[in-house]
Amino acid sequence: MKRVEKDFITLFNCLWYRDFPVTEANDLAGRADWTIHLGLVVRQCATLLGARALFEQGGRTDAVIRYPEGNTLSFVEWEWKRAHTDINEISKLLERADNAVFQTFIGYSRVQDLKLTLERIHQQWEGAEKPLIVFLITYELSGRNRHFMELQTYMFARGQYKKVRAQPALPWMVSRAKANSAAEDE
Repeated sequence: MKRVEKDFITLFNCLWYRDFPVTEANDLAGRADWTIHLGLVVRQCATLLGARALFEQGGRTDAVIRYPEGNTLSFVEWEWKRAHTDINEISKLLERADNAVFQTFIGYSRVQDLKLTLERIHQQWEGAEKPLIVFLITYELSGRNRHFMELQTYMFARGQYKKVRAQPALPWMVSRAKANSAAEDE
């Protein structure tokens, strides 16, 4: 994994909690709230990497992260529908794979569908030359409402994939005591 890929993953995971669209008292948000949140996170990541996030560019891609001199870091697609269903975001990214350093997909998966989601993405991406970073927000249903569990990060490259990171999807689920005790140990 290249340094810029590691940096992007780290930034995304850290900035995920910034300006979070829901509170602990009301953890329900609509599709538009999450779309805006993802756009803000992608823009902040791009800025900190010295690039710009351009939205609805490059053949109706959700976002393109591009450096000032014109080189593309990543095309970014996200989808509210469950990631294992018939979505076209992965194929759109695959078509543009040679035009960027890496590609990025942000999606949602029910906890019980996670294995199927990863297998479907792997089937589509296994022959690609460039890596795909996948951020999956896992959730459980309560009635018709999604209750987010984890933000999981995966890297698909060279015909394989691996989990890079997992963290609570909701900021109030982060164990502050655990984080503070780890910092004291250093």
